[in-house]
Amino acid sequence: MNNYWKMSAMNRYDLVLLGFILEENSSGYDIISKIKERELERWAMISTSTVYNRLNYLEKHKCIEGKTVQKAKYPPATVYSITAKGKDVLNREVMKHLIGFNDDPRTLGYAFLFGLEDKRNLMRLLEEHEVKLRGEIARLDKMIEDEPRPTLYPEGPFLNCMSRDHILVELKYLRAAMLILQDPEKSAMLNGYFFINFGNREWQKKTIIGTEHPV
Repeated sequence: MNNYWKMSAMNRYDLVLLGFILEENSSGYDIISKIKERELERWAMISTSTVYNRLNYLEKHKCIEGKTVQKAKYPPATVYSITAKGKDVLNREVMKHLIGFNDDPRTLGYAFLFGLEDKRNLMRLLEEHEVKLRGEIARLDKMIEDEPRPTLYPEGPFLNCMSRDHILVELKYLRAAMLILQDPEKSAMLNGYFFINFGNREWQKKTIIGTEHPV
């Protein structure tokens, strides 16, 4: 356990790599093929260089073991298997991602909206993003509809339904932010960090018995 905490911060890439290797002993090429086949590059944003860098990292920290394998008509490849330590790390990472607080980078984007001077370009980008979100919802709806029933989850394929519902929430607040930005009075109130939460409310300070104290 102590060795686990001596490792630098793990990330979602390590979870994906360890999960695939637990599923089946794999080379870097095998993992990249699975990422493309299962469309993980769409939302996990795992590049080829990241796969090989994190495989080296995981092997260095004895979470996986590599063995050179020669397949007919192919050059030798390193195939990785997961170790007992790797299984322990994977267990911890899955638990952390399921029940931990994962900050959404969009939250920071909205919190610092006041820092963007080119509102016209921002609106254009948000409108383009809205179109992409609606397209992704339509794509997921088709996948949900086409999945043979019954599935483990009554409403359809669990992860596709969850992704669709998350995007619906994102779309809702994207539209809300665009309406704020389109309103000159409300947009003018975005003059500080997190002000989209409060408008022009003086939330940084409070008065206690006639004396101002920082919150």
